[in-house]
Amino acid sequence: MSLIMSLSYWFFIIEIWIIIGIILIFLEILDGSMIFFLPIGLASFINALILFINNNFSQVEFISTWHYLLVTLSISSLIFSFILRKFSKKKPKKDINDY
Repeated sequence: MSLIMSLSYWFFIIEIWIIIGIILIFLEILDGSMIFFLPIGLASFINALILFINNNFSQVEFISTWHYLLVTLSISSLIFSFILRKFSKKKPKKDINDY
């Protein structure tokens, strides 16, 4: 079996994306930086949701090849990283030495 056929098989299983998301969020709990693992983990849950909608509710198959899934993973992880960056900015504490 070639590599492309293998990717086409494994990338279209919804449970694989859920397992990847759980593993990446667990790694984020260990890391705690909210920079790398959490956005990709949340994006893998979005990919699982997209595949679920594509398989069950869609009349037209809008995700047909595995590289579309990688594109949706990268776009949604970028969106999540910008959202997390916006909400995780710490407000500067008032310093006693500032007059």
